[in-house]
Amino acid sequence: MESDWAAWLGIILRFVHVLAAIMWIGDSLLFTWMEFHLIKPSGQDPDTSKLGSLDMLHGGGVYHLEKRVLKAGEIPSPLHWFMWQSYTTWLAGFVLLLTLFHSGNGSFFLDATKTTIPGWVAMCLSLAGLFGGWLLYDGIWRSPLRKHPWLALLVSLLFLFTAAALYNQIFNGRAVYLQIGAMMGTLMTANVFFRIIPNQRKFLAALEAGQAHDLELGKQAKSRSLQNHYMTFPVLFLMLSAHFPQLTGADWNIPILVVLVLSLMVIKWLMNARQHFHDWLPCLGGTFLFSCAAIFIFLTLPRALRPPATPEQIQIMAGRQLFLGKGCAACHMQGTSALAPDLYGVFGTTQQLTDGTTLLADESYLRESIRTPQTRVVKGYAPAMPAYGEQLTDQQIDSLVAYIRSLAAPP
Repeated sequence: MESDWAAWLGIILRFVHVLAAIMWIGDSLLFTWMEFHLIKPSGQDPDTSKLGSLDMLHGGGVYHLEKRVLKAGEIPSPLHWFMWQSYTTWLAGFVLLLTLFHSGNGSFFLDATKTTIPGWVAMCLSLAGLFGGWLLYDGIWRSPLRKHPWLALLVSLLFLFTAAALYNQIFNGRAVYLQIGAMMGTLMTANVFFRIIPNQRKFLAALEAGQAHDLELGKQAKSRSLQNHYMTFPVLFLMLSAHFPQLTGADWNIPILVVLVLSLMVIKWLMNARQHFHDWLPCLGGTFLFSCAAIFIFLTLPRALRPPATPEQIQIMAGRQLFLGKGCAACHMQGTSALAPDLYGVFGTTQQLTDGTTLLADESYLRESIRTPQTRVVKGYAPAMPAYGEQLTDQQIDSLVAYIRSLAAPP
């Protein structure tokens, strides 16, 4: 019954998280698009408060939009705010992180082949990345570096990629990508909660008090909003990375992550630059092709300084490549146990089946589950796994079994 409630809670949280994220990122994309398409007023326009305007066709009508500096005592009513989509996205995602990855004493984070640290340490390191990351990022953009945006951006990215490399020393690849995505998502929501909305409240309060519209507060809010905007594409990809085990589980997964984040940010910048950059489309295509080529190289590049492997290690590595290449990791990797049984530490354990019987997860059971998975289905999961009996040779199945055996239970 507890697992049923947990499954339903996971479904609700995932849907709320995705729905709120669509609304939030949609707002960011639309408002930034409008910002870059505003037509500045001519010098003859007597209305000096107008910053720009544009007309949009949608739903059988024309929408006329103006951006203006408000005068004291002229706050429009109703005035629509855009913040709850951001808060809902983060809160739902944070609860998912706690219930999915922090359950089991943090074991879903760890890669037993990389570290033997306790699971609770992994949990603390994950939370430290979320909250400590915001303090460091916010400190960068409140320091004198903010006067040099490109330098502040470089320092921020170095911090992010360094964090990814450090987490990769102890976390499994899927957890690393999700952790970096969660960190970036936290930066975005914290920007809204601590910088954008408070600044907007401040200049509205000044207007209510009869003071002039403080443009500096607006510029600060706009700067953080634009930073959020350029993080949208990378965050979307990273939060969907569980569907790309070939990338998260690659030997060079961190360089791949770097390429993905940088290329997606550049692509978003080029999309925004189309109004004033004539060659934006060829550059966008070139960026896409270059990033694809770079990722392909990292996927095929052998791991640097790999020590001589024993026959057993060679078999395990071959099984790992099959596990990733055949898509097994998409359902059976740590943190995806809502789809299929988690295979970390499964060897040698007792499994309860849908017919009420139990059996030992030994080599014979693993081989049978690969060849004809519908024969014995673990309780709580649908019989959805395809049969691989005719797709894999006996040697390949032996390699897969050897790899699954190597997935020791996390400490």
